[in-house]
Amino acid sequence: MVVDQVPAVAGSEENDVVSGTSTGEGASEADLPEMGSDSASEPTGEPQDKVATSASAAALPPEELNEERAEALRESVAQAEAVVAQARVGEDVDARVRAFLKDRLVEEPGSRVAMRELVAASLFYALREARAVSAQTLVDRRTEALQAVEAALQSQREAASQVDQEAAERLERSQRAQEAARLAVEQTRERERQERDAQIRQVLAREREIAEELLAISEQEGEQIRSIVEERRQSEATFSERRVEVEEGMTRPDGELAGVVRQTLMYRRGARDDVKRTVQGYRSAERQVANLKPRLDEARRELEQLIQEVGREPSTELATRRLALAKLQVELAEQRLQIAQDVRDARQARNEVNLQRRAFFDESLEAMFPRLGAEARAMMLSPRSDSAWRDALEGVRVGVLLTVDTLEERWKQISDPGTMLTSVAFWGWVMGVFWRVIAILIALWFAREYGPRAVQWGLSQLLVRRALRKAAGGLIKASQVLRALIVPAVLYLAATHMTDYLVGALPELAYARWVIDAVTIYVIVMRVVKTLALPRGEEAGTASGFPSAAAVAQAHTLDALAQGGLVEESRARRLVRSVRVVLSFWLLSHYVPLTVWELTGPSVIWWLADRVFWVALVVLVYTVLWWWRDDIAQGFERLAGERLPRATVIVREHRNRPYGVLLIGLASIYVAGAELVRWVRAYVVETELSRQFSNFIFRKKIEIQRREGGVAEVPEAAQSTVPERYRAFFVDRPLFDEAFRVERRGVADAIAARRETWMKVRRKGSMAIVGEAGLGKTSELVDVVSAWPAAHGPVQYATLAQKISGEPAALEFIAQLFHLPEVPTCREEAVEWLRRTPPRTIVLDDCHHLFLRHIGGFRAVDLFLDVVHITDDHHFWVLVFNRFAWSYLNRVRARKHYFGLVHEVAPWSEQQIQQLVRSRDAKVDLPISFTDLVVAHQSGEFSYEVIKTANGYFRLLHEFSQGNPRVALTFWLRSLRMDASGSLQVGLFSRPTTAVQQSLTDQYLFALAAIVQHGSLNAQQVARITNSDRGFCETAINFLYESDILEVCQRQGRATLSTLYFRAVLRQLRDANFLYE
Repeated sequence: MVVDQVPAVAGSEENDVVSGTSTGEGASEADLPEMGSDSASEPTGEPQDKVATSASAAALPPEELNEERAEALRESVAQAEAVVAQARVGEDVDARVRAFLKDRLVEEPGSRVAMRELVAASLFYALREARAVSAQTLVDRRTEALQAVEAALQSQREAASQVDQEAAERLERSQRAQEAARLAVEQTRERERQERDAQIRQVLAREREIAEELLAISEQEGEQIRSIVEERRQSEATFSERRVEVEEGMTRPDGELAGVVRQTLMYRRGARDDVKRTVQGYRSAERQVANLKPRLDEARRELEQLIQEVGREPSTELATRRLALAKLQVELAEQRLQIAQDVRDARQARNEVNLQRRAFFDESLEAMFPRLGAEARAMMLSPRSDSAWRDALEGVRVGVLLTVDTLEERWKQISDPGTMLTSVAFWGWVMGVFWRVIAILIALWFAREYGPRAVQWGLSQLLVRRALRKAAGGLIKASQVLRALIVPAVLYLAATHMTDYLVGALPELAYARWVIDAVTIYVIVMRVVKTLALPRGEEAGTASGFPSAAAVAQAHTLDALAQGGLVEESRARRLVRSVRVVLSFWLLSHYVPLTVWELTGPSVIWWLADRVFWVALVVLVYTVLWWWRDDIAQGFERLAGERLPRATVIVREHRNRPYGVLLIGLASIYVAGAELVRWVRAYVVETELSRQFSNFIFRKKIEIQRREGGVAEVPEAAQSTVPERYRAFFVDRPLFDEAFRVERRGVADAIAARRETWMKVRRKGSMAIVGEAGLGKTSELVDVVSAWPAAHGPVQYATLAQKISGEPAALEFIAQLFHLPEVPTCREEAVEWLRRTPPRTIVLDDCHHLFLRHIGGFRAVDLFLDVVHITDDHHFWVLVFNRFAWSYLNRVRARKHYFGLVHEVAPWSEQQIQQLVRSRDAKVDLPISFTDLVVAHQSGEFSYEVIKTANGYFRLLHEFSQGNPRVALTFWLRSLRMDASGSLQVGLFSRPTTAVQQSLTDQYLFALAAIVQHGSLNAQQVARITNSDRGFCETAINFLYESDILEVCQRQGRATLSTLYFRAVLRQLRDANFLYE
């Protein structure tokens, strides 16, 4: 039953603690006396007549008290609306006055009187507008309060009407029973006086006693009903007052809630006592009903036996009286049972009302709890407070009592299945459960069958993109995590859906969501940790953390064990155990106090449970850090050894002491922070998307400079002013021993690692170096060959200068490469010859010249790779391919299995590109200036702005070149111009025009794609590959050469893609799907 707020009773000491008026209402109505005389007596925000009658309000029933409050609110709303209407009328007048004064000022611009009057009118208009807004706010607030009171009144009337109607029906039934019992008593007495037969008189006396007992029971039932109704009304009146008192007190400031909490705690104690009393009364009534049902059954059996004995129409007066006596006994048993059931129903209804009231006070305390100060919290949470312990223990008793009562009710329903089995609603509910179980099983089957396939398909789609292939390891791990979480996610959704359905019939199952959430959190976290930490396929391994016997048998030395990852696997399993222990205890520390909170609310028992579990969790974290002290110390030393040497020594020396765990904890924070910074730098800051965003900001700054008249792009004419002695350092050719080379060890380290492995096992002694043109593959290979140790045997470097087509040409090339006395005639003979030659390392550049994209054009590369694959146990092969040629070769037919390693040359980083340019600048005594690109000078730190601009320029250059040094050097030169002072000014590089490029037809694009895939081609080769006319191919190459899109070697007649259009053409071919990567 919902009871709305009623005003507090004036003069009550308890009400003085929590009653009061909100600040907003008093402030709003303080402006009303100037606008309406009716509201001049409301300085505190409440109507005066309401205050005057508050002393007598306590004697009124709650409905009349609420009606009186509603009437007072209606009057207040009407007064405020009148004030708003009056203010709006005044606003219209003020608006006309202001318009008149403005016109007057237009006619007389220098009139001070008109100006003064206009200012005064504007001030009056603003004040009136403020008052109108304040009054309208008050109207809205009071209207909302009135609507709430009226809704509560309506709900209260409906609830009271329903209860009163039930009580009236019971009273009417009791009165009819009383009249019937009186009539029966009088008739029985009259018959008893007239009857002469002793046996009949004895039966009639028994009838009279039963009739008198029926009359007494009926009168007792009427008194009980009247008592229940009266008690209900008194309880409603008391609860209404207390509810209003608490709700009004909750609006007080946080520092004034101590009195409200004290009063609410007292009211909650009374509500808990009422709950215990009504639960016990309800149980007693239920037991009485259970005891009276066998008596009624016994009386009915006796009546049936008597009917069988004397018949339904007995022939003697004695038998007739006995039959009437038996019927009267049945009626007495029915009446007793009916009265017991009525009392049980009334007590059950009263118990439900008391539970709602107890819940109201509990919810009020929980709502106020976050706002409570130290004094108010001590009332509920202090372990030294006897009242706090009494409240907590009383809450436990009430909670246990209600839990036992609910369990008994459910057990009674289960023990008596007859009612459920004959209910249509029950079978509809069962069918709902059945179909949901079927749907869950189908969803689980789909998740198991198609979930991993969908994840695998999505992973393959992501790995098609070149930018995402750089993070292939992370994507694969993420797919493994997603695959491991598919079934738990489906189970969680299914369990929550089923629980939501079951809660409709069994509300107690709402707490099962806690168990579901806890189990789901545990399973998901553990699966994620196992997937990320343990090797693939070892997630379900033994928990001992030691390798299996088979794994140990396969390893021959301790070094092999370490190389096999068994030490790391042991650490990973220890990590899984640590996470399991901490997570399990964290779940307990969360859900155990939450359960106590639901049972007792904010109490001293909840406070102790919360503190005990959190202290135990801290101890557990201490223990886990103690387990990991050596690993954390090693990680801290690795990450902070150079920057914090003293701290590293302290952590290493004190880690085994009890207080050393504190140092380990600080070190773990540093390690975690350093790893987080590294991860953010690798996957957020230094990502392609982040660089694109930074370059976008830089370009926008340049556009701002262009609008301000600065130089944005270096024109073609200005680029010719760069001295030749400076350009000489930027010639596009492989580097040998120049001092300005940028050190890159990727290719060298890959060759060294692969050769070391090959020397141990003498298998798969071949590797492929793959990268796009201009990445510096040749320079790195030259460096590897020049620094080749003599102990590694002879090394031979060669470059394929022309295309090799057909098996005879490939065999001839092999003979030239190994200086064979004769050319082998077949593959087997070539292999035999190569095995006779001394072992050596062969580094072969530009191997993409081994094939042509036409029918029969792959015979040379297939024969050569077969020879390499067969002889890689005798010779060590390093073959270098163009990236586009390598992608096409493996797309037509997979050839990766020929090689022990395929190493993709990574693009250059932004720092390496900048070092590439700066190392050449240092060789020429020409100052380089970025002042033309400086946008902002307001900070006063001009040098800092120049440095920021230089870094932004190199970020832009790196993004445009995509880490290709050849492209970066070309466009660096296009960014320079010589100024009047002899310095090289850096501007925004001018990009080549795309007019010719965009006008190319598909035939030209096919020719360009062929040249890009093969590295370099002549017109005859392009014609054969594209199946085009040779004349057209010569014309196309000549046209593209004149448009600077192609570069042509005049000696060999082969065309290659120019550096100037390198990126633009590749982008166009990719977008048009002419290139496969």
